[in-house]
Amino acid sequence: MQFILTDLQKEIKENAEKLLSEKIDNLETIRKIDDNTRLDEDIWKLVIEQGWLALDVPEEDGGLGFSTVDAAILSEVLGYYMPIIPLFSSGIVFKQLVMHSNDELKGRVLPEIISGQKIGSYAVYENDKYEINKENIGSVIVKNDNGWVLNGTKKYVMFGDSSDYLAVLAKEEEEFRFVLINKDADGVSVNETTSLDQTRPMCEIEFKDVQVDKENMMIELDGELSQWNKVKNIALSFLSMEQVGGAQACLDMSTEYAKERIQFGRPIGSFQAIQHICANMLLQIESAKSLAYSSVRVDTEDSVELEMSALMAKSYCSEVFNKAAGDNIQVHGGIGFTWEHPAHLYFKKAKSDSLLFGTSKSARSEIANLMNL
Repeated sequence: MQFILTDLQKEIKENAEKLLSEKIDNLETIRKIDDNTRLDEDIWKLVIEQGWLALDVPEEDGGLGFSTVDAAILSEVLGYYMPIIPLFSSGIVFKQLVMHSNDELKGRVLPEIISGQKIGSYAVYENDKYEINKENIGSVIVKNDNGWVLNGTKKYVMFGDSSDYLAVLAKEEEEFRFVLINKDADGVSVNETTSLDQTRPMCEIEFKDVQVDKENMMIELDGELSQWNKVKNIALSFLSMEQVGGAQACLDMSTEYAKERIQFGRPIGSFQAIQHICANMLLQIESAKSLAYSSVRVDTEDSVELEMSALMAKSYCSEVFNKAAGDNIQVHGGIGFTWEHPAHLYFKKAKSDSLLFGTSKSARSEIANLMNL
């Protein structure tokens, strides 16, 4: 297994860091949140121009043919700078759902997504259980003379108001299916909801008698939900890279402040209590990086290895990011609790990320099941 970055991967990371550091300022991000910015169009345009959405898509599908690790490095950098863009929802989850759909739909929709012409999102969950079963999924599709009709309500739809397409999970009798819905279709109602992580706006979307044509039937899930689980685990691997990037930003912010803040005539970084906090952050982040990079390097066709590595990364990286974000506020003292300081952005993102697709505790329970414990 490759344990260090190649020269190409180092170049990808350095170029992305240079580009985003010049375009993104955390204080400006706070201003945009104050203005209820739902999509930073300038940064999104920059991402599209760089071809990042197509990086890990095979050349035969119109992409650039780079590796998963190459693309995941971008997630790490984006986690560090936290732009208000739908790269996770559209460029990872929705894109993977399209790539696992039938050839006709993939050939029609994928070029629009990787070129940035359209934005997609996923509408899966309906409550905070993050479970797919008959009790927690109430959205249904019923066959009629013209195709199918969709009814239901979905919560926690990331960038739902900015998206053009929605991959909606619904029940058809005893089975679950993903269907492709145009956000502007008749019967679709989008309502903005409050999001803890304001760099990832959420929506609640209601579907009332929405017509679904045959060509928009995406994926028919098997009894084990294996297709969705594969997409989810790939997404969790990318999410862990984002969490590592965010945690690294917290450490850098803390050490920089510890060098500059003078107390009792000396930098607070000279005090042992602050040194221990920063040292522990560094140790935990380096361990998290190992798990995150390991999760994006596995063979995605090996379902057990993919799930195990993704869940391990999800569990540990979530806890590390939460701890680093909290310690960052402690190092900054009083100013770290204010709205004017960006420390709260990372704290809220850390908490929000740790709840995506389930909690760290649920991830560990699934790991135990895989090990037959």
